[in-house]
Amino acid sequence: MGKGIRRALKLSLALMAVLAAWLAWAMASAQVEMSESGAHRRLLVPLGANRSIALPIYSGTGDGGAIRGFLEGPVVRRAPDGSWRARWFCEDRAVSRTGTGEQLSITCAGRRMRFDLRQPRDVPASAPMPARVAVLSDLEGNAGFLDAALPALGITDARGEWIYGDGHLIILGDAVDRGRDVFAVLWRLHELSLQAQRAGGEVHFVLGNHEQYMLRTNGSRAHPEHLYALRQMGESTDAFDDDTVIGAWLRRQPVVSRLGTVLFAHGGISPQTASVSADPEYFNATMRAYWAAASASAHPHASALDAVLGPEGLTQFRGYLMAMDGRYPRIGRSDMDAILDRYRAERIVVGHTLVDRISFLHEGRIIAVDVNQPGARSQVLLFEDGQPRVIELAVSRHLEARPVVRLRDFEPSQAADRALLAAMLREMRRLSNLPHPY
Repeated sequence: MGKGIRRALKLSLALMAVLAAWLAWAMASAQVEMSESGAHRRLLVPLGANRSIALPIYSGTGDGGAIRGFLEGPVVRRAPDGSWRARWFCEDRAVSRTGTGEQLSITCAGRRMRFDLRQPRDVPASAPMPARVAVLSDLEGNAGFLDAALPALGITDARGEWIYGDGHLIILGDAVDRGRDVFAVLWRLHELSLQAQRAGGEVHFVLGNHEQYMLRTNGSRAHPEHLYALRQMGESTDAFDDDTVIGAWLRRQPVVSRLGTVLFAHGGISPQTASVSADPEYFNATMRAYWAAASASAHPHASALDAVLGPEGLTQFRGYLMAMDGRYPRIGRSDMDAILDRYRAERIVVGHTLVDRISFLHEGRIIAVDVNQPGARSQVLLFEDGQPRVIELAVSRHLEARPVVRLRDFEPSQAADRALLAAMLREMRRLSNLPHPY
């Protein structure tokens, strides 16, 4: 072996030793950031010179302890014979029950709740414009805001019962993720769908990109206490499978809806999407077919899937309000005219892209309603006899409050923290292997 090779080998070994020593120091000096109840949020690893890197923890691990007043679930799985098995998490423990019939009653934290297990009928993708329509967008697991907004809008009474008659409520995507109370929001909307249909009204749940992430088992945007509760229930990645009541319901929801001459899509309709089909139901059928085939590890590239899942698809497009990462410019008048002409529509209502107040763009032909950010006006879009109107809502989303976090030292010598790190790395690897965008 030549002197140059021996010198390079010694240098490589020295660098490896330095790296190993630094890694040992960094892990011994790391901290675990947790929610107030002990659910793991991030691993804070020092880099030196008062700098650190925050590694997200998506594995649902935690230090234990009660999440006061918190009910997660229920996850209700249907069997072919009509029986069901339900699991939920109440404050500090997972509970399981089997049964038959169409009702499930749960008592948690002193509250008794009933869940109707029947499925609402599918809502037509296109329908005449009703006399009354209310639009809510980007709820993101915020059950408190939803429960306060519905009676303030005259959609439910104080007991949560539908009083909107033959009116329609549109949920314009991203009802899940970020906020903790994902199941509370979804079960609330599921129940409202049943109540509305009995009264002659409808709830339109137009899927957003976060519903797509969740159904694809991508929990990277989920609240740590939601992930922790799912892990305690043994439902970390399959809580929304197609054999569950909520999972099956979500898989039947549209990615675009039409009422009269108004289209509703979470992100919007890009020129690319418009070139694929002029029929909104084509895209909804494509989405449902995707879910039916979701057991496949990957889907071949197709323009139809780009239209519902791609960067310029119905749930991701932002071109009405901005250019995006060199992918596409902000949409111009000629493209806007062509899209509306193709669908014989007068307006498109979108969420997804944040605005500080409900905004009428492109001469009122685009209405942007995602006001889910601190400092934004608490507004809701209504249609009354087909005419749009914005109202101020005396209900806050309470987005200004910062989450309470706790810190503790990471202890590599402890089996629990070694298991935390292993679970964290496994989940990162699993997420990295999910097909994107399909």
